[in-house]
Amino acid sequence: MTGRRYIAENGTEITDELVDRWAEEAENGFPGAEVTPFEGRAWEADTEPLRPRTIRLSDTMWHLIEADAKRSHMSVSAWTRAAMTDRLSHLVDA
Repeated sequence: MTGRRYIAENGTEITDELVDRWAEEAENGFPGAEVTPFEGRAWEADTEPLRPRTIRLSDTMWHLIEADAKRSHMSVSAWTRAAMTDRLSHLVDA
């Protein structure tokens, strides 16, 4: 590390070895991990129905979004929701 010490909220020191282990686990797809799926969206107490909305974009921006959505194997609608969710998650964490 950079000579700085990092301590987790529970008092555990975050070492290079710990970070290396986490990286290896991530690269191996977190073997043995138990994931509990949940319904809905993290920011909603109850899942609300999705409704179509209209936004104004330049053709250039639209084509960039289409291209990135295609690369990500997503629809433009799913890509847009993911981008907005990412942005909103920063507000919720703040």
